[in-house]
Amino acid sequence: MTEPAVDAQPEGVDVYAVTYDDEGNEVRLLPEDVPDDVVDWSRHLGIGKGRREIVRVKHGPLVANESDLRTANVGSLGRAIAWNANGTALIVDRGAPPIDEDVLDIDKRYHLDFRDGTLVAVITKRYPTQPPRTPQEFAASLSQVAAAYDCRIVDVSFALPGGTTPEEMLADWPADAEWAAAFRAMTTENLTKSAHDVIVHVTTNNTRTVATLVDGATAIADFLQATRGGVLNAVGVLNLLRGSHFGALIGATESEYLEVKTSMHPIWKGGPAGTRAKVELAQDVARFANGDVDAILVIGYRETSGESSQIGSLTPVGDHFLKIAQINEALDARIVPPIDGLTIEKFVASPNGSVLAIYIPKQPAEMQPYLVQGAIIEDKLEGAFFSIVRRRGEGSITTSAQQIHAYIVAGKRHLRET
Repeated sequence: MTEPAVDAQPEGVDVYAVTYDDEGNEVRLLPEDVPDDVVDWSRHLGIGKGRREIVRVKHGPLVANESDLRTANVGSLGRAIAWNANGTALIVDRGAPPIDEDVLDIDKRYHLDFRDGTLVAVITKRYPTQPPRTPQEFAASLSQVAAAYDCRIVDVSFALPGGTTPEEMLADWPADAEWAAAFRAMTTENLTKSAHDVIVHVTTNNTRTVATLVDGATAIADFLQATRGGVLNAVGVLNLLRGSHFGALIGATESEYLEVKTSMHPIWKGGPAGTRAKVELAQDVARFANGDVDAILVIGYRETSGESSQIGSLTPVGDHFLKIAQINEALDARIVPPIDGLTIEKFVASPNGSVLAIYIPKQPAEMQPYLVQGAIIEDKLEGAFFSIVRRRGEGSITTSAQQIHAYIVAGKRHLRET
């Protein structure tokens, strides 16, 4: 017999609706206890039992410090702001308390609002022209990011600066009117060149804390910024990691610009094992240097099982295994010539571990191929050899003897001609 489902217990603290009594005193009530006939509202709402407040500033939107809101219960906050006759938009001040009353200076990557009975985060990103993807394609790509933060996409829409939608612009010229066809075509062409706002509504379960919602909203906002060119690239991955948006990479696929590893090659070991590890690390990096795009190697993620090469989970690595100076030394000693612009950064991802990123910008064609001192031949380390490796998709290929000979011949020809 199936056990009956148990409702999830609400997390976090309640947000109070604050009203005035007949004597003009403020009265703090839980939202469900507020009588329907209350019309006289305080300019404050209270979070929990402390002095933390949600304030309506300068007759504008509601504003609260993020540090206060993070512990609030989503359902309670939604009910508390739902009855505000002066508007339910809530801007999150990411600075330290007290609240910054100059809301123009507040980080507006997103704001919170009560829409259709649900507390949502509203993310707006402006594109200089019509975005390369439809709202449906945006929603599909953002859904996996939202899911990594226990959120979900409610909808994605486009708007022109000022709030008019592209659909409203096209509605001026009826599709079934022959005389309007030319005007409709001209409007459609002009729309492709006009700035567009991509507006995303995201929410989470009412039982969760607002921290869940704002973390998801921040990750989605930064993911939109990282993919303004249409797709995620190596620079976008690096910026997401710099923003600590580790969940935003879950579901991404390894490719010609991205590879992930669960653990670090043991380059700190002595003897043949350490030498082999240094050669393998150098080969991992040189593969990208011999490619034709910016690329990034990320250590601290596990692939999903199967053949999809998708990133499945975060696996932070102990900081004592991720010594940047040691990694730089190993790469400088093994890769010829040195890679220009190589960047190594470490990001704290858990109390006991970090994620390491090695960013390899696209290298000049005349500097390729990049050689690695040492080679792995039939699973044996050959320290006296050198290797040339390149990346193809999410796999790797070695450079043949014929290609190496062609490089030498081309170099000699160049020397003769100059």
